[in-house]
Amino acid sequence: HAIKDAGYATASGYAELLIQLIEENDLQKWDEEVLINQKEETMTTAKEIVQYCVDLANSGMGVDKDGAYGTQCADLPCFIVKNWFGIDLWGNAIDLLDSAKAQGLEVIYNAPDVNPKASDLFVMEVAGSPYGHTGAVIEDSDGYTIKTVEQNIDGNWDSLQVGGPARFNTRDFTGVVGWIRLPVDHTHQTVDTAPQTSDTIVETPKSGSFTLDVAEINIRRWPSLASEVVGSYKQGDTVSFDSEGYANGYYWISYVGGSGKRNYLAIGQTDKDGNIISLWGKLN
Repeated sequence: HAIKDAGYATASGYAELLIQLIEENDLQKWDEEVLINQKEETMTTAKEIVQYCVDLANSGMGVDKDGAYGTQCADLPCFIVKNWFGIDLWGNAIDLLDSAKAQGLEVIYNAPDVNPKASDLFVMEVAGSPYGHTGAVIEDSDGYTIKTVEQNIDGNWDSLQVGGPARFNTRDFTGVVGWIRLPVDHTHQTVDTAPQTSDTIVETPKSGSFTLDVAEINIRRWPSLASEVVGSYKQGDTVSFDSEGYANGYYWISYVGGSGKRNYLAIGQTDKDGNIISLWGKLN
C-alpha cells in the first residue's frame, strides 16, 4: 500500500492494478536484485586503496585526517577508513585494532602463516613509544616482508609535532600486532609504484585560484609526476589558473607562464573517474 500512501496513484482502482502487476510479475524481487547488483558493482576494491596510497607517496605529500599535529602515521589509515567507509577510528596507532573491531571492521592478529593483504592497515608496537605505529599494506605479503606506505617515518626531530609525509617502506613482522582487513574486493590487481605517465588529461577551461596548505608543490610541464619540474610554489602562495582537470591520479590546475608555455600543478588526488579524494590547499 506504499503506492497509495506515496500519492503515486490517486485513483484507488489504478493503485490496486499497479499493486497486482507488481505481485504477479514478482517485480519487487527483481528490484531487490538490481539494488544488490548495483552495490556489488560499486564495491571498493583493494586496488583503489593501494593506488591512493601509492599516489600519495609518489607525490611526497601526506594526509592529515584530524587536523592536529600534522601528518602523523595514524592519519593515513584513519583517512582511508573514513573516506571509503564513513567510519571514524579513535585513539593512537596502537589503539586502531580495538577501535576498528568496536565498529564492526574485521581485525586479524599476527600469527604463523597468517599474512596481510594489499589494502590491509597494519598496527605495530614500537619499543620505547606508547603510541605504536601504523600504515597501509600495498602488496600481498610473502610471509617474510610487508610492503607498505607509511607516514612519519623520516625521523625528523619534530615528528611528534608536524609528522612526516607518506613514504614507501618494506619491513618484517617485528612488533606487528595485527591488521585491519577492510571490506573490499581483493581480486588480484597489481599496482605499479612508479608515477603514472599518461599524457591525456580530462581538462575543463575554468578561471580561479588555489592557495597552498602544504610546504611546496612543483610546477610541471605536463600533468604527470614524471614530468620535468620547472619551478615551485610554497605554502601560503596563491596561484591563478585558467584550466583544471584530472590525470594520472591527481587533480591539476594549469596556466600559461611567462615563457609562453603551459604550466601544470598537481593540487590533490582523485580516483580513476576524476572525483577529488583530497586537496592540498583551498580552491577559490
